[in-house]
Amino acid sequence: MSDLELHLSIDDAVRWEAALAALDQLTAGAAPDRHELAAAPLLDGWRRTLVPAVDPALYGRVADHPRLRGRRQVVTSRLLAIDVDAGWARTLSRYYRLGRPST
Repeated sequence: MSDLELHLSIDDAVRWEAALAALDQLTAGAAPDRHELAAAPLLDGWRRTLVPAVDPALYGRVADHPRLRGRRQVVTSRLLAIDVDAGWARTLSRYYRLGRPST
């Protein structure tokens, strides 16, 4: 039996599911629902900004990555679940096979 650790609450999962459904609609060319938009809060005096993330992630040397050549140190996208005994982790982007932990 392995020890599965989930790093995403049910509330977060529901929010992500709604956000991804909205993103699917937007990328398909659909505009936001006018009733939903009318009920949305107003954000005034806004500007774009970058906020440092404090989400759980993994740091390590990656190999066989579909988008990165060779071996390099990376920080993964948000960690969603990990099972160290079974040797895998799931991030927002993909599954990772886990090698040796750092010492």
